[in-house]
Amino acid sequence: MRIPELLLPCGDMESLETALLYGADAVYLGADGPNLRAGAAGFAGPGLARATHLAHAAGVRVYVCLNASPREQDMSLVRQGLEQAVEAQADGLIVADTGVARLALRHAPSLPLHVSTQANTRNSEGLAFWRDLGAVRANLARECAAGEIAALARARDEVLPGFELEIFAHGAQCMALSGRCALSVHMVDRKPGEVGRSACMGSCAHPCRYEYRLRSVVEERKRAGTEAWEVLEQWTDAPRAPGEATWTQYFAPQDLCLLWFAPWLARLGVDALKVEGRTRSSAYLAVAADSWRFALNSLATDAFRAREALAELRHAATRPLTTGLFGADARREIPGLDRLAPRRQPMLRVLAPAKDDGSAWHVELKGSLDTKRLEGLTLILPGLARPVLPPGSYRLEQGPESDLPGLPVDKAHPGMRLVLYAAHPGMRPGIFAR
Repeated sequence: MRIPELLLPCGDMESLETALLYGADAVYLGADGPNLRAGAAGFAGPGLARATHLAHAAGVRVYVCLNASPREQDMSLVRQGLEQAVEAQADGLIVADTGVARLALRHAPSLPLHVSTQANTRNSEGLAFWRDLGAVRANLARECAAGEIAALARARDEVLPGFELEIFAHGAQCMALSGRCALSVHMVDRKPGEVGRSACMGSCAHPCRYEYRLRSVVEERKRAGTEAWEVLEQWTDAPRAPGEATWTQYFAPQDLCLLWFAPWLARLGVDALKVEGRTRSSAYLAVAADSWRFALNSLATDAFRAREALAELRHAATRPLTTGLFGADARREIPGLDRLAPRRQPMLRVLAPAKDDGSAWHVELKGSLDTKRLEGLTLILPGLARPVLPPGSYRLEQGPESDLPGLPVDKAHPGMRLVLYAAHPGMRPGIFAR
């Protein structure tokens, strides 16, 4: 059994540093070329070379996304992205469009080609096509159920040995065909001819996650006049009416989480498990990455500890988690999560030492923090270690850039940069605390 590669998203340099600290085997990111997360900061210009150098120093691979579906007027951007990826010595390109793939094979032959889920690959002939074209890996279509993935893995082993399979294992689901959605154009006044303003060019407005209120019953009748189907959604004008569904959750209200399936996917020979979220915060990534890294590490020791990983992963889950098409009911929540227990979000990130002896640290606040709260401050250390600093064992002060350096701060707020006085052997730049 091979432990799959843990492939983590990076939307900016802070997310990259977080992914490296919390256990990535590889990262995927956007740079100069068109990719499916136009809203992420990305790594334009020399930023990609800096990111690649940092990742390689940590033994982590870098895959550059060129996975949009560009039109003719966008192809110059594709060429620019290819040049940047080659110069930065990235470890692979993620593509979906056949034209982009052809350009990549001609202008960046040194970079392995990975096929994006946007290519909607869900049969062995499709895998063979991409292999024959020159690709070394395919991220299967998000619409593949467990049985389909098993069949594709068997077919790969029989006729395409060495070709790698990757699947999305955690993060937002998509109600379109692997992201090919036109709702952003239709509902957010994004013109079809406007450059980069559609979902397949990286500007998805996520209309499947809007809050909708339905006031009518929709019916469709067959020609013979009998009812074919009916959609009913409860709604209320009183948002806090107890026990009532205020808004519909009709499209994609849940996130995917295949952590329980990690042993099965490893035995199946899936080469990479991908976590979605290039536009999510580094705080989210820290918890998600650490939970998955812990689970995969425990799997490697034949002592799979999924419940511990899920107990931590719950803190990063802003939406209910489901196994999606891997389960009998695509909307059923995964077992092992206590949704009634409070979620505790990361409150601060350590930036750098403020003193050489490790007793003080420059930090940036990610949420509101009362230093006198009874639960203290929990450090989020790699390996699912969660030591607690009790009240009174740490303090916050204004930093040297403040007009009042050294002034104690009892209540801190998002965006503040302060000095945390706390001595713990696990403290280091990049870690989060809650």
